Amino acid sequence: MTAANFDEIAPGYDESRGGTARAAGFAEQLAPLLDPARPVLDIGVGTGIVAAELTARGHTVFGVDLSPGMLARAEARLGARVAVGDACRLPVRSGSVDQAVSTWLLHAGPDNRAVLAEAARVLRPGGRYLVIPAGGTRPADDVGVLVGALEDRLDPEGSRRDGPEWLAPIAAARGLVYEGTASERPTSFQVTPRAMAESLTRGLFTGAWAVGDEATALVDETRSRLLALPDPDVPRVREAADVVLVFTRKT
Repeated sequence: MTAANFDEIAPGYDESRGGTARAAGFAEQLAPLLDPARPVLDIGVGTGIVAAELTARGHTVFGVDLSPGMLARAEARLGARVAVGDACRLPVRSGSVDQAVSTWLLHAGPDNRAVLAEAARVLRPGGRYLVIPAGGTRPADDVGVLVGALEDRLDPEGSRRDGPEWLAPIAAARGLVYEGTASERPTSFQVTPRAMAESLTRGLFTGAWAVGDEATALVDETRSRLLALPDPDVPRVREAADVVLVFTRKT
């Protein structure tokens, strides 16, 4: 996904991802794993909504993101502690960071090999990189099954996988040790099949992932299947879990 794509979806991004309530939940997962006496680098800070929640919990957070549109919102929350920068080429001095975080970044298009290499480069020996993957655990309701199948069909090579089984060996080759899952937070939310179909129309995937004609056809097919589900205007309770993956820079 390009900066222009994120600029386009920035106005409605927070609301489409659970808003302040979900950001606060992410911060509650991350905060106990962070040292409040040391600054935090948020790689892919986006609108700064999670960073702002960490700030409210006593952490000093600096953020980097590729999208000026997203960063305009982050700056309103964090002030001058944000900068335009590519997660694959961080504008940060080597060995200068004690702790870094990313929330819902590695599935969104950057080369996860390059991101992990950059995290290893900027961290001091023994520093930690905390990652909340977008994958987590997929909802198993009828909407979740269809959307999960679409994700798999759009990414048959798994280039957007952000689970530990995929990231751990990549990280190890770049000097980061996967320490395991530090926390797991069950979450539930509601969505109707019709609302999800409308999200697909607005670019939930086509706006976030570079897709051609064939992929667009897959998105349209999934949209039709969502609308064909029984009671498409009845909300589905979607059960999932958010986790934190912990990587440590080798000493």
